Amino acid sequence: MTATEQYVKGALVETDIGKRPTDAEGSPVCGARMDASRAYAGIPALLQKVIDDDDTAAWAEITEKIDYIYTHIGYALDSLDRETGFIAGVESQVRSGKKLLFKPNLVGPQVIDPGTHGEDLGAPVCTDWSVIAALMRWFHDNLGIDYHRMALGEASTSSLLLESAFSRQAGRTITSEAIFEGRSGDFYGGWGFYFVRRYLADRHPPSHTDDPMRGYEESVAGRYLPPGRAGDRLMVYDLNKLGDDPSRGRTVGVPGGANFPEITLHKAIVGGDADDRGDYPGCVLVNVPKLKIHAQDLITNAIKNLGIGLYPTQCPSGASHGRTSWKYALPPSATPSFKAKLPHMPWVVEMDTAANLPVKDGNGAYAATKTAGMPGTQADVIRAVQNQGVFMVHVSDAIDMINLNHNPEGIAVRIPEGYIWASLDCVAMDHLCSRYCFKTVPMAEGLRLKEENGWVTEFVRHVPVAAIEGQNIVTAEGLDSPLFRYNLYRYAEERGVGRQQYYVTGWDGTTGTPLASLAGHPGRIEGAAFVELMTTTMYYNPSCMLWDMQKTLLSYAEAHDRLTGSSLVGQFMEGFDENRDGVIDYDENGRKGFWTPGFSILSHALDLQMAGDYGMLEGDFYRTANYSLKHTDPRWNPRGHDFAREYMLVWIATRAYEMSKAGTVSDDPFVPGMKWGKGMWPGWSLATRHLLSGFVYGGMSPDLVSPGSLYGTAFRYADKTLNNGGYTGSVDQAVSDPRAVALYIEAASNGAAPLDFTLYVPAGFGRLAGMKIPNVEETDDPGRIFTARFAGGREVW
Repeated sequence: MTATEQYVKGALVETDIGKRPTDAEGSPVCGARMDASRAYAGIPALLQKVIDDDDTAAWAEITEKIDYIYTHIGYALDSLDRETGFIAGVESQVRSGKKLLFKPNLVGPQVIDPGTHGEDLGAPVCTDWSVIAALMRWFHDNLGIDYHRMALGEASTSSLLLESAFSRQAGRTITSEAIFEGRSGDFYGGWGFYFVRRYLADRHPPSHTDDPMRGYEESVAGRYLPPGRAGDRLMVYDLNKLGDDPSRGRTVGVPGGANFPEITLHKAIVGGDADDRGDYPGCVLVNVPKLKIHAQDLITNAIKNLGIGLYPTQCPSGASHGRTSWKYALPPSATPSFKAKLPHMPWVVEMDTAANLPVKDGNGAYAATKTAGMPGTQADVIRAVQNQGVFMVHVSDAIDMINLNHNPEGIAVRIPEGYIWASLDCVAMDHLCSRYCFKTVPMAEGLRLKEENGWVTEFVRHVPVAAIEGQNIVTAEGLDSPLFRYNLYRYAEERGVGRQQYYVTGWDGTTGTPLASLAGHPGRIEGAAFVELMTTTMYYNPSCMLWDMQKTLLSYAEAHDRLTGSSLVGQFMEGFDENRDGVIDYDENGRKGFWTPGFSILSHALDLQMAGDYGMLEGDFYRTANYSLKHTDPRWNPRGHDFAREYMLVWIATRAYEMSKAGTVSDDPFVPGMKWGKGMWPGWSLATRHLLSGFVYGGMSPDLVSPGSLYGTAFRYADKTLNNGGYTGSVDQAVSDPRAVALYIEAASNGAAPLDFTLYVPAGFGRLAGMKIPNVEETDDPGRIFTARFAGGREVW
């Protein structure tokens, strides 16, 4: 009997609520728990030694780590096969000619830094390449599937941008497929699939004649071969690339389509038409997400890795060859990025594409259409793929779960939880993972609280809440759950995507005990007792804090209202609580369709960043001015837009929460007697000032002005283009002395000749800590606020 066969689901076990049977109904979610420190932790530093020094000992350590992951993936998939018999289904599909296609989450495949060869910003947030290596080996060794009958496919939002950026950096073409590989000849940078190949070659049984290295040269050269003509190659596909050859895509119907009646997808996923089925035989889709906390939704895992991740960015919206009006993505250039035309919230506004701004109707309201939002967007594409008969296996990389951010922005935090989860049901898997993320209260206590409070779930967690103490707003402990407010799993079940009910099986390799679940609570069986498995981390994304940690923010708003007479709770409810039930759920994001212009602005900023010698600076300035500032107040832009006003409420409250965690105590100058820091929250006016000053300057005093702020970006551009880099030390946009802004402010304040630029700000923002900042002019002209002029006004940002 193997390790995972020692436990029978449905067995009676001892629990804190008495003797109960473990779960045995619903969709199986099969897992393995491992010591995260023995898995892929440390691989980026080891890989740097391999690349730079050809360090064989470092490579041996990497392969040992992947072997460890391989063993635990085996526990999960062996258990899944016992519950579902999925292996026979996969073998049958592959024998029919379909490819075994692995779909990771590579939202930002900057894992290997092209300059240092160390860890880049995308390393925490991408499916780890070591997990793909272990998975491919498992299917090869246990099912006898040759590597050339496998493929890798991804529709990353940044693959085409990185293709452009890395090609400029290397001085030659670096294809997006080579970025997925992480190596193009002597150029290293990107994800790491080349090292997947190398590991598979090292662990290749001598009796097998297939070669996992074949297909790499096609990635580097950009030679596209349809799956049916790949021969003995393990191919990599950028699933975005339908622009140059629309015949690679096929438009398929959506059963019960909510946002889309039909969707165009790469034929590597859905197979070809009758006349090219030989070239595109279809696939068995192995969906390998990274479990992360999302910025517009609850989590990103199995559902989102397909529900957003399969839509192609470079998909023409018309029939004409070479057009850059894309069906799902913006900007309308050769390098689309954000899948901005997908509804990310129910209300979607009509856009003036020339101005990159939303359209208002005759009454001055935004011309908005209500859609099925993010749930509809995700369910539509999964149902479209299911309707094509695509067999799917979902394997979640939750070894390091990712807190605070799901993008490669440098603030994501790895939480070493140590799990691999596998299922044939993406809804069941995500339901389990969400419950794990947002539960810190034991089952018995949770059930008691659920009964006492009439809650819809006992999966709750401890959160900070605000309370009044004298003249201060202090932090106390409360209970909340985003699952009170989240409807995706119910909706997805209604659409036929999967089932919410699940049961857990598998193996805990850290204790040598079986995994199980009881009333949906994951745990392990120790002797005859059920032991709950719970996180100790408070998972949330600051960008989604009103929804992730609603009680935290609204308790602050309520305390502030009581203490100062403000009306913050009313403003939040008026802005977001559409059905007026007193709860702001994840499908209530405001009626102004913020994410439609928001993504349009962000995508245009990325397009600017790719242009010219100083596009990075201009794009950064445009993003901060237009996404974060101008459109939060109708007085700050010439067309009177305020589509970001309600989101500014969320940003200010989130900033107040961050300020409450400061390590020192300070006075609030706006509220007599109020202090903030060390668990005390600032007043709304001070939090607002900190937030806005952060965007404009990066800090609240002249010595804290940041090079990445609105002011710092304009200064760097002026210095590099008009002053030969005298302060920044270089005319290269990517190279600046980090002390340059402070040195310039000090020099200009002491009489040095000012640079020829002007940053325009609203009244009250021309000074920091009482000091007037050089080159800043206060204005009430909405056409000038948050703009910059250079060289006597000859250039305007």
